[in-house]
Amino acid sequence: MKKKILALLLIGIMMGVLTGCSGSDSKSTSNASGSDKKTLYFIPIVDTGAYWSPMKKAAEERAKELGYNLVFKTSPPSESQKNEKHIGFLQEAITSNAVGIAIAPMDPDMFDRKVKEAKDAGVSIVTFDADVKTKDNRAAYVGTDNKLAGEELGKKAAEYLKGKGIKNGKIALAAVNLTQTTMTYRQEGIRKGFEGVMGADAQSFSWLEPIQDNDQASESKRQLEGQITSNPDLIAVFSLGSEGPDTGVMEAIKSQGKAGKIYHFGFDYTPTWENGIKEGLITGIVDQDSYAIGKTIIDVMDKIIKKEKIQDNYPVAVKWVEANQIVEYGKDKQKQFTNETK
Repeated sequence: MKKKILALLLIGIMMGVLTGCSGSDSKSTSNASGSDKKTLYFIPIVDTGAYWSPMKKAAEERAKELGYNLVFKTSPPSESQKNEKHIGFLQEAITSNAVGIAIAPMDPDMFDRKVKEAKDAGVSIVTFDADVKTKDNRAAYVGTDNKLAGEELGKKAAEYLKGKGIKNGKIALAAVNLTQTTMTYRQEGIRKGFEGVMGADAQSFSWLEPIQDNDQASESKRQLEGQITSNPDLIAVFSLGSEGPDTGVMEAIKSQGKAGKIYHFGFDYTPTWENGIKEGLITGIVDQDSYAIGKTIIDVMDKIIKKEKIQDNYPVAVKWVEANQIVEYGKDKQKQFTNETK
């Protein structure tokens, strides 16, 4: 009997030791992933489309290569409280003890305070696609200068119209969200570049009320059809990025029988453009290398965490591509993307 009691006591002691070891191991996992990997948060505006998808893929692959756990957070374009939701993602990253946050702030003022809170909490912040109001609140910016990108598109559009002998007319613009920082900068840049090339003739062009479609092609199509009907001298339209306005603008031009008569200038490569080339529904685009942006974001955050020297700004230039070059450009871009992700 004594032997049985002694055996039971020994079993109890061993169980206690094992339980204690298990508890110690669980305490060592303190980040959002539940692993020993350091956690980074990646918060883009959306995660779909030819611009955002390669960026996401590049960030995921580079983070994996460098040994980080990457938490990806975003919301759909139609989200009614998008700014507030993404500010909530920032707070989640702070609470989850993330070592770094990459965010595309949609409003430079609204995000400024929360970014500062993250900085004060010891979390390194990298902005991309757009920036916050106070540059000291983040460590670096990665991406396109949207004013300069817009200016390049405005210049190329003006040069194209001048080459056609066009010296007057009305101009339309379409975007997902007109108050989004990237879109306000692009509009400003487009007008500056256009007027700079047109010179004195710029006064003979007038700009219509910009169209906002919340990434719904049917809405940009409806609004642009109305503008075409009301303005027979509408000569050009700019779509400022994303599938909604890209598709909606092309459909409106086609439905109104204005293919080849209203010139369409867009932002960023997407296979969608190929559907409108033969019918004259797209004239030319400026494209950003979003894969390079995604990779650079993670590289910069890695340098910050390792306390290496970084730049304040990592610019990524845009490339002008005319309609007759878009198909080949798309093939080359896809080859580059495949090679880079092997």
